[in-house]
Amino acid sequence: MNTSDPIRNENEQNDAVTGEQEVETTPVEATEENAAAQTAAENETPGETAEESEPRWYGISYAGDRVETAPERKNENRVWRRVALVALCFVLCVALSGVSVFIGFYYARRLAGFESDTAAAGGNYVTGANQANAATNTAYDTGNAAAYDYAAATLNKNDGSTLTDSRNGSAGDTVMTTIEVAAAVKDSVVEITTTTTSSRGVIAAGAGSGVIIHADGIIVTNNHVIDGVSTIYVRLTNGHTYQAYLRGTDEEGDIAVLKIEPHEELTVAKLGFSGALALGEEVIAIGNPLGELGGTVTNGIISALQREVEVEDVVMTLIQTNAAINAGNSGGGLFNMAGELIGVVNAKYAASGVEGLGFAIPIDTAAVSIGNLLQYGYIPGRPSLGATVQEVQVRTGYYTVQTMLYVYDAGSTPLQKGDYILAVDGVAMNGDTSTLKSVIRKHAVGDSVTVRIYRNGEERTVSVTLTEYVPAGNTVNFGG
Repeated sequence: MNTSDPIRNENEQNDAVTGEQEVETTPVEATEENAAAQTAAENETPGETAEESEPRWYGISYAGDRVETAPERKNENRVWRRVALVALCFVLCVALSGVSVFIGFYYARRLAGFESDTAAAGGNYVTGANQANAATNTAYDTGNAAAYDYAAATLNKNDGSTLTDSRNGSAGDTVMTTIEVAAAVKDSVVEITTTTTSSRGVIAAGAGSGVIIHADGIIVTNNHVIDGVSTIYVRLTNGHTYQAYLRGTDEEGDIAVLKIEPHEELTVAKLGFSGALALGEEVIAIGNPLGELGGTVTNGIISALQREVEVEDVVMTLIQTNAAINAGNSGGGLFNMAGELIGVVNAKYAASGVEGLGFAIPIDTAAVSIGNLLQYGYIPGRPSLGATVQEVQVRTGYYTVQTMLYVYDAGSTPLQKGDYILAVDGVAMNGDTSTLKSVIRKHAVGDSVTVRIYRNGEERTVSVTLTEYVPAGNTVNFGG
């Protein structure tokens, strides 16, 4: 049937109705008397006279005086049912919203280390309203961490003077069993949890590990554990949680220094001498794999001493170990059998069929970064373009979009806000900040670089003198 022909449709509908009436009124065989009786029945209804009787439809929609009222009541019932359904849906939505908020709040507290334990007396607790001494929380705030004299902090480190002829590598003559080492250093390794709030208000959670390196609450971890986050919390093995202050970061060395205000005596890791490590030397790794298994101990050996590995576009010389390393171990400790910290775990090679390829930053390398961060809050002598540059999407054609480097803040350079950086020293940037960093790293503070830019519809070249990279305010404070 062609549904586009309304006339044909109407005729077919009429035919259908006619056919239905023919089916309902199909005559049956009857005697002459029956026919007469049937005729009388059609003309007269029991209980009525011939004058009183009127033609009536005996359809299912008719029942006496309900011809007009029945549909109204039916519609009325439908309206009330709909109202009741809408009300029920509203109540269910409110109930589900309440349950969702409760569950989200519960797990957010668990993730940040808010447990239902009572903390030691005298602490300041971190809550949503920043209330003090809330007995249901154990998270202390940063206290006076921002005012701490970091430059005066002295770290306990082995200088390697007694390890020249050691047959035990970096462990020297003080060799313990795995059980003894784990018992001695496990409380120096902490769990780190972070939250990151995006520009759209979306909150993402992260986790890692850290090692206490000073009794005043100084902790070393990886830069990539806390890079770009909004809040940092440190959880000790006794369950107490502290909001951490970020002293400074070394992006290229993947090192960050945190500070908490301890309300208890801390177990401090002694820094070893990684220069004396021996191939095959036994080590143990302690960290927080998967962000849930804090205090996990794995053992292995030193598989390679100076392995060049590219991490986040930076080539680093790392220690390789076959001790099990997993996500969340980053920032944790790699210890020798003397119970000394000889590496800060920061990477693993993960691929199908690959096992036992974990890496750590040698403590001799990490100690240099830690010292600079304690002294200055940043790494001095690092060259910088002196301008704030961002990767942006630019429409270069009707159907094409290209990533370019946009100058957001020119600082004191000859660049201008709104410039697009096309190349530096002849190297095309292709909208990649990591390429810009790699070119800048090859220079020193005070060197000049040639920058090709796009400004006001035309390309031009300017010369920029590199300056020392100094973070704004030298430090970043998330809680002070």
